[in-house]
Amino acid sequence: MDQIISIPLPDPTAASRKDALAGGSAGSTLLPFFAGPENGLVEVLVGAVLDETAGRYNPLVVVGRSGVGKSHLVRGLAAAYQASHPQRLVICRPAVDFARDLAEAMDSLGLDAFRRRYRSASLLILEDVTRLAPHDAAQRELLHSLDTALESGRHVLVTAPSPPGHWPQIAPGLQSRLEAGLCVRLAPPGPEARVAILRDLAARRGLPLAESAARLLAARPRDDVRELIGALVELHARRSRDGRSLDLDAVRSYLAEHDDRPVVALSDIAAATARAFSLSLRQLRSRSRRRETVAARGVAMHLARRLTPLSLEQIGHYFGGRDHTTVLHSCRKTERLLRDEPSTQQVIQLVEETLQIRGIRSERKEQRLAVSS
Repeated sequence: MDQIISIPLPDPTAASRKDALAGGSAGSTLLPFFAGPENGLVEVLVGAVLDETAGRYNPLVVVGRSGVGKSHLVRGLAAAYQASHPQRLVICRPAVDFARDLAEAMDSLGLDAFRRRYRSASLLILEDVTRLAPHDAAQRELLHSLDTALESGRHVLVTAPSPPGHWPQIAPGLQSRLEAGLCVRLAPPGPEARVAILRDLAARRGLPLAESAARLLAARPRDDVRELIGALVELHARRSRDGRSLDLDAVRSYLAEHDDRPVVALSDIAAATARAFSLSLRQLRSRSRRRETVAARGVAMHLARRLTPLSLEQIGHYFGGRDHTTVLHSCRKTERLLRDEPSTQQVIQLVEETLQIRGIRSERKEQRLAVSS
């Protein structure tokens, strides 16, 4: 696999909740976080915390939608930091617990103890900081705790679904402090990272997983990593029950039952893309460097990487014998255009819709043949 970073992190669930808050020893089980090119800044984040260079980036903000791995990453970081510095206080809690602790401290006249605890943490991690929206006092307290941490060289890390500056009910002063640090956006894992996740989980469960089966299961884009893990867990359970090997046929059967999207052939992707760009299939697969042909080929390669279990080498072989580096470069260029160019977004949507219709027609044809036989 190309440019996949495996970051071994202790399993924070191996320690009790009390240990996780009070600075107990971390668990010994290593649960890697796999980061592909789509999450290149993760390595910087991990290095900043574990190598104690976070001061140059402090505070740290990890943003991303639910299911991309924010909790896995920051809880693993907390456990890894604690393992390296067992005498230091590490606090890793949901932000709502910070607000609850503050309210209890104010009710019991224990505000000084609360502040000593949170402000003395060498590493303070608060998850889902936007949930402090209805808690004005907690926002003010966090702002003061953040200022104290920055002055004393302690590290603060928060997670959120979106970057600071886009939180309508969070105090501008708090958002401004957080904006001044390093913001790491976590994207859903790309196809190569998904394959790495499946390989690792299968190895942990002692489950033989064919490369072709892993790539097919990983080929379907999933915004939530938990869906990918759940798919492999279910396949493992089926294998244990039926005694079947976890091969390509087993994955195809699973996808047919659980996924409305058809398994797409590379030739179908190429044909649909060529049609969308008013090119012939021969032109698309040629060595031509004409601008529109290169753009179309990039779209086709991008979709092939997303929607099929094929390797970069196999995709490159189909498109005129190109090597995997060329395919990867083309895919990344298309991904940048997809983020920035509405026209690229529209053409990819058109090709995907064409493939969806073609897949439905193929399924209906197979059903008619099955009935007639």
